[in-house]
Amino acid sequence: MPLVTVITTTYNLIKSERIEFIKECIESVHSQSYANFEHIIIDGASSDGTLDILKEYEDKGWLKIYSEPDSGIYQAMNRGIDKANGKYVVFLNSDDYFSSVDAIKKSVELLESTNSDISFADVSYSYSKNNAKLWAGDLSIVFSAPPFCHQTMFTKTDVLKEIGYFNENYKIASDYEMMIKLVLNGYKFVHLKENIATFRYGGYSSSRDLMINEDAQIYCDLYKEFCDLSFDEAMDIYRFHTLPFNLAIKLSKYLHGIDKLNFWINNIRKHLFQFRLSKKSGMLRIFGFWIIKPQRNKV
Repeated sequence: MPLVTVITTTYNLIKSERIEFIKECIESVHSQSYANFEHIIIDGASSDGTLDILKEYEDKGWLKIYSEPDSGIYQAMNRGIDKANGKYVVFLNSDDYFSSVDAIKKSVELLESTNSDISFADVSYSYSKNNAKLWAGDLSIVFSAPPFCHQTMFTKTDVLKEIGYFNENYKIASDYEMMIKLVLNGYKFVHLKENIATFRYGGYSSSRDLMINEDAQIYCDLYKEFCDLSFDEAMDIYRFHTLPFNLAIKLSKYLHGIDKLNFWINNIRKHLFQFRLSKKSGMLRIFGFWIIKPQRNKV
């Protein structure tokens, strides 16, 4: 039964009115059926009383707190990797929580039985208390859209160190960049087809303009060895979740089995037929020809 490290980053949660969320997060970790885990809090030097509340849980022996100034969430997550003692690590944000008491247990059992490097699962994507939808993990879309929620991603700690940690140049999308890099470097993924966590929409992660620009930059940076890709073309990958065929051919070799099949089904379908209408943009493409061509939005 290998040790698992759960890492949660925090900063001034009282000031941001998120203290009830972190309590739910901590309690969901503590209630796990899997016994061999540690919960590490990486705090960015909170000054609003957050540390006093967290200290109550530390005194119970539920978690360990490390607090010092940082440049953002990804530097905090990287510090968590260095503090982790577990064979596997998972990042559970302070707003989020495990919705299954068997989240760690089932993830580890699947990783160990398949000798995989990374597991991912399904998640409830919560917009409000009474408004949530299922986000089912799907590795086949990794090259054109985030394939799953990082709160469900259990990864070998050594793998995160080998790959070079999270890119601290990004503010919101480094976890997505990490997913693509792990696929391109041949690490083995396995999908736990269960809903194990709840992700709350809001905060920094809901900054759409920043997300669009960072995702497009990730495509430019990671795909440059496969083809020349302009920023506008990278933006189109994000907007339509479709890859240029020459790039799709080169990237498809990094997927296997059903993921590779679904990758081609999705890309061919979207190249042949796409339809979207909204207040800001509309598009209609049939058999590769634009009937209504979308206008590029400035972000």
